[in-house]
Amino acid sequence: MSAGISFVGAGPGATDLITVRGARRIGEADVVLWTPSIIEAGWVRENTKPEAELIDMTRHSDDEIVEVYRRAVRDKLRVARLFAGDPATWGGLRAQLDICARVGLPADVVAGVSPMSAAAVSAGVALVEPEYADSVIMAGQETVGMPDLAQIKEYAQFGTTMAVLVPAARAGELADALRAGGYDDETPVVAAYKVSWPDETVVRTTIGELVATVKQHRLWRHTLFLVGCAVRAGRARSAPGESGRRPENAVRWSRTRSRSSWRADTRPAPVSAPAEKEPEPKRVTVVAEPVKKPAPAKAAAASTPTKSVTAQAKKTPAKTAAAAKSAAANKTGAKQPAKSTAKTGAKKTTRAQPQRARRSS
Repeated sequence: MSAGISFVGAGPGATDLITVRGARRIGEADVVLWTPSIIEAGWVRENTKPEAELIDMTRHSDDEIVEVYRRAVRDKLRVARLFAGDPATWGGLRAQLDICARVGLPADVVAGVSPMSAAAVSAGVALVEPEYADSVIMAGQETVGMPDLAQIKEYAQFGTTMAVLVPAARAGELADALRAGGYDDETPVVAAYKVSWPDETVVRTTIGELVATVKQHRLWRHTLFLVGCAVRAGRARSAPGESGRRPENAVRWSRTRSRSSWRADTRPAPVSAPAEKEPEPKRVTVVAEPVKKPAPAKAAAASTPTKSVTAQAKKTPAKTAAAAKSAAANKTGAKQPAKSTAKTGAKKTTRAQPQRARRSS
């Protein structure tokens, strides 16, 4: 058998929440590194090989654990190291993987059920809901003592779900940091202690009643607090005494919203765009502008008769004078046109003169 180590997520505490793969790694291990506060000791003894070595990590230093890694490489042993919840939420996982690579011990990681998920399921809530929270912020996971209050205040400004693991004895400081970040006293809170264990405690409260609730249930060790409107009680949009909205000064999570919500925000845009583009057919008037050019054509047409009249007047001055005489005759009451009168009179005078001349002779 080749040497190797498996970092196994032991879940929130209940033995039946360990994954099948994790249980198999534990059963195959020659050495099991664990902590009694992670999982029941009786289950570990029953599900490991009879000759397996069980090492309580609380009784050994980090250097001694590294020596176990080296011994596993030398003796070709299989090692299983158990972590509470999911190793992915443990800040020291990267350092452990680097140590294994340095000593030449192959390593793999087995995911587990996180206490955050177990607490939400136990309370009957979802950590994310489209109307209340689109993300989850974890703070103080697998750490000792109180997380940085400045960070808690900064995270609270986003108004989304927060999962904070802190000593319950410092609940007052946590409540002050949440208020400073923008949450009001009516914001729902779920306090979960030893989730999935036989003596688990999961209670509902608000930021304003957080300290009193912790004292009432005598919580003082590390407790997981779920904060936000998504963990409200009941199915109603806003329960009595609970805030049904994010803080007014909540900051958007740097545009890390889900694409479904982003699409929901941008769906109306394509509908309004065609409405604005409908007047575009009016641009056809640009094509129709050349129709206005016939105006000069009319001017040309109007100038044509003027030129012809002028030409006729130059060519036939007699007719123009006759027309003027006829107009004058009409004014005096003559009934016949001027042309006919002029022509008739001319004929009579030209014929009468020769006749008169002949008679006189």
